[in-house]
Amino acid sequence: MVQHEDGDLFDLYRRIVLFDFHQEIRAGFFLSYYRNFAIPSIARTLVGRGEMQARPMKRSYDTGIVIHEIIANGFDSDRGQQMVELLRRVHRGVPGTSEDFLYVLMTLLVLPLRWVDRHGWRKLTPREEQAAVAFYAELGARMGLAPAPATFADAEKFLDDYEARHMGPSPEGAQLLEATVAALKNRLPRPLHRFTGTVLALMMDKPEVALALGLKPSPAWLRIPFDTILRVRALRTRMQPLPASPSFVSGGPVSHYPDGYTLDMIGPHS
Repeated sequence: MVQHEDGDLFDLYRRIVLFDFHQEIRAGFFLSYYRNFAIPSIARTLVGRGEMQARPMKRSYDTGIVIHEIIANGFDSDRGQQMVELLRRVHRGVPGTSEDFLYVLMTLLVLPLRWVDRHGWRKLTPREEQAAVAFYAELGARMGLAPAPATFADAEKFLDDYEARHMGPSPEGAQLLEATVAALKNRLPRPLHRFTGTVLALMMDKPEVALALGLKPSPAWLRIPFDTILRVRALRTRMQPLPASPSFVSGGPVSHYPDGYTLDMIGPHS
């Protein structure tokens, strides 16, 4: 049962994700999707299950929908409980250590907040960071995972230490990147389609990630205009009023489901 203080934190995290930083958080979720490919053991597991290669676009969008459903509706709502149960079901019997599963969870916490820190229209407050920590600690507990780090600093340290020990290139990681790169291409303006790999490399917070994914290092001269474009966007966002309606509506139209979706459409096919 969610305690009152945690409930307040979950409401705050919902505000961050669905209103104040919805574009930045969505970009961070997208990066977390690719981060798993840079860990050889996780990449091998994903290739072995086959869903990622067979339906890469569906897998990409479904991952975002599951997390957004829980954030938007709460852990104890019917939709939230169904999505947590889906996560438990699809990970049941999947090979991996408790540290591996916790790492995947921490990518969803750390990478979006790092993106906000680098490219958001303002910095997050310590309480907002703690709201995100509380949400993923609760999600991990409900999934039966090992206890999550108690602070954002600890979560960052866990993620960085894990990557220092496990990150690297692999044939499976390259295979997954090739199968799913269309998910990013579809989100870019058409003139940038041929530069999808370069854009993806520029989005990474560590050059080691791009190398582990088999991406060509982005030219150093591109970093300045890339960061400048995002900085200008952040300044424009700061001058605009905050959204009055949420960026995500349960069951509503999204890229892979233009006519909307029902929860039984989400997740791998049986």
